[in-house]
Amino acid sequence: MSTGSWARVPFEDADAALRLTRFERFDAGFDTAYVFTGDLHIGGDWTGGQLFRAADADLDDGLIAFVIDGDLTVDGTLALDEDAEASFALMVTGALRADVVTLDATMLFVYQNATVTRLIDFATTDGTLSVAGRTNCPIIISDEGDLNVNNTGHVLCRRYATLPEGAGHTGDDVEETGWGWTAITLSRAEVPATFVAGLYGDDHRVDNRLAVQWAREGRPLLITQG
Repeated sequence: MSTGSWARVPFEDADAALRLTRFERFDAGFDTAYVFTGDLHIGGDWTGGQLFRAADADLDDGLIAFVIDGDLTVDGTLALDEDAEASFALMVTGALRADVVTLDATMLFVYQNATVTRLIDFATTDGTLSVAGRTNCPIIISDEGDLNVNNTGHVLCRRYATLPEGAGHTGDDVEETGWGWTAITLSRAEVPATFVAGLYGDDHRVDNRLAVQWAREGRPLLITQG
């Protein structure tokens, strides 16, 4: 793990210094920010619980935003809800790189590009995933969470039997003017022709937990993957 320390400040002070709300005034009323200045490299998996411990965060600080003022690289899975005792946000002012990303009730904001080589599991009705730049991931599995990305790969929303209006938008021009605009590219009916057999049931609903397990093991998820 990269060396460095976390600074605890009121969220409004971190916002004033780093313009964290330049795209939106967050609905969530963040109380405290823990700020890491510089690029952060994690040599393996990283969980929300490990993030709390690394920053020595106090659960009595109200709603916490962890801010990495730089790039975040995780050589494995970024599992934000795992081992976390409270809801929180992770804000990365630079770029994000990881093999797998999973989040449920947490909030992840990336202010530049996100490159996730295997899978983003966002099968939730509660969390937030917003990326201002380009998202490069072969597959994002989502349900009804607040998803704001412009992805070069597939986006599967498990609640759609057919593609919603607006699907197919590619958004080739990505500018830092706001969070990404999500286009659903796969309907449930198209899943059997796209995913490797064994990841979906008779109702064509992808098992996201199994997909995460396979992704972490390096097994192919898409038929086109070798």
